[in-house]
Amino acid sequence: MEKLRVVQLTQEALKTQCKTDDHEHWGAPLLTVEQWQRKDEAQRLSAFAQDGALYWALVDQAEDSSTTDEGLVAGRDLLYCHCKTMRFDCVYRRSNGAIERGYSYGISSVYTLPAFRKRGLAGFFLTEVAKQLETLPKPLISVLYSDVGPSFYDKLGWKCHPSNMATLEVAHPRDIKASDTAIEMETLTLDEELAKFLESDNARLVEELSNNFQKREAFVVLPTRDSLEWQFINGTHYARVAGFDELPSRCGVKVNDNAFVLWWHNLKESTLYVSHARFPDSGDNATAITRALLEAAMQEARKFKLTKVVLWDPPSGLLRDEVRSLVEIEVAKRQLSLSSAMVFGRGTNEKPSLPYWFSNEKYAWV
Repeated sequence: MEKLRVVQLTQEALKTQCKTDDHEHWGAPLLTVEQWQRKDEAQRLSAFAQDGALYWALVDQAEDSSTTDEGLVAGRDLLYCHCKTMRFDCVYRRSNGAIERGYSYGISSVYTLPAFRKRGLAGFFLTEVAKQLETLPKPLISVLYSDVGPSFYDKLGWKCHPSNMATLEVAHPRDIKASDTAIEMETLTLDEELAKFLESDNARLVEELSNNFQKREAFVVLPTRDSLEWQFINGTHYARVAGFDELPSRCGVKVNDNAFVLWWHNLKESTLYVSHARFPDSGDNATAITRALLEAAMQEARKFKLTKVVLWDPPSGLLRDEVRSLVEIEVAKRQLSLSSAMVFGRGTNEKPSLPYWFSNEKYAWV
């Protein structure tokens, strides 16, 4: 490993090379190389990426051990491993109740060239990336989502946080039948009003974090309009390639501050992912409101020929017996995209307990 180094990629040509390298693994067969490149470019140009995305690669050692990509030439120099990191606002509650504000650095698209796998390169690469992340401004945690089980990343310091997912099959007979109760809802789009709405809801998430989890460490990653847009771009690009006459434009619906769903379209997985939601636990029309929100999500899924609606870390309001008597909801432990987190700044004298990941929803996925 002494002949290798981790660098930050700033050259657009090298970022493009990353997507050429990983196209066969993640882009094919639905997208050509060029279409895969355009999707990534659209996300790189988004406000969320422009504000805090970093691109990393494992390359051959230079004479000066530089951590920059100066001197690297796309198409000539090998990028043995690559990934990107996205920066989210994050709040951490210490066991004594102290609240810290900083960032979660989400790791995405960890890729190793096939000819260089099973040599320990990915583990070395991620360990070095984590060291550099800890030197960035206000690092609280790093998050990634494992599709290779919990063990590999656990050994590197990203501890698995098991959670459930709720799935609604939009063609299930119980999910096709429309509700008889009319509920007035507001359409949500990626605009300034959504930004303000999320600011208010984030304040509520932080308050809930502060008031709960007594004597236990916990954290919450916070969504923004820009972070939701970064996910939403995925669906609009795939829909354009698929030839839909109308591209996705609605990112959710809202009844009130306590009843809403936000979503994005994953055509590759034929899934409408609910990125963030609240459902009423009680009160007048709580069941009817929840059903109406779910029906709106399923209608959106059908519009783009998606077969299911999926929510991560489903809240109690969704799983009440009154709701499940009306719609078919399958709840199961997640087996893929396992939420995993590394906490920065902890001592090594004793094995720390696993903090609670509050609001472990799809919005933090990158």
